[in-house]
Amino acid sequence: PSSRSPPRLGADSAAMLLLRAQAMARLGVAGRRGIATSACRLGGAPPYLHMPPAPPPEFEPDGSAKKYPLHQPIWDHGYDWEHWSLLPAGVFHTVYYGDFAQDYPPYWAWLQKFPMWVVTPFLTLWAIVTMVVFQNAGSIGIKPKRYTIEWMQATRERERQENTNPVTRYLDRRRSERGGTWIAQYSLPWHPYWVWMSSSHDDDFPEYSLPNPGSPHLHYTDSLAKSFVQEE
Repeated sequence: PSSRSPPRLGADSAAMLLLRAQAMARLGVAGRRGIATSACRLGGAPPYLHMPPAPPPEFEPDGSAKKYPLHQPIWDHGYDWEHWSLLPAGVFHTVYYGDFAQDYPPYWAWLQKFPMWVVTPFLTLWAIVTMVVFQNAGSIGIKPKRYTIEWMQATRERERQENTNPVTRYLDRRRSERGGTWIAQYSLPWHPYWVWMSSSHDDDFPEYSLPNPGSPHLHYTDSLAKSFVQEE
């Protein structure tokens, strides 16, 4: 009879099962990913993508380059940039989508050669300026009476008699005492007709006439003890 002890099958099996459980636990932890690191097909939105290289060229059986019919113009304007991106297709797939400069007219090709973060502020500013100009284009040359020099001076007189906005003027005086404080409401134009109404008058109210437009409302330096009506 042999003097060797029988194999410890039970202990070895338990050790293998323990190692397997640990390996599965590590795989489970590694398999959990956040939204910012998930693929597009899983609904993720990674802030930065490392794109794979462009697809390889395709060839016909005789060795010539494979060509596909293209039902759109190809522009020869000197721009040759390429923008590649991964887009979700359905639930489980993605497509590798490429934008080529030759597919766009010269003005769009020139604009898209810059990064989006460079172009967006300028496009936003251009859109705002365009909207302001076009929305006020119908008012060019219009001179409402309420914005004439006499009517604005009469408004200041009414505000003086009613003591309009005393707290606001008090706070503005306190701010001015702290030093050179520029307050926008006393300097910026406050109606869209100011460009062509710098010398507009209403002759029906000569007692409020001034050579130049004054403040549209009470200034924090105005004295409420003195009337704005011109003495005859």
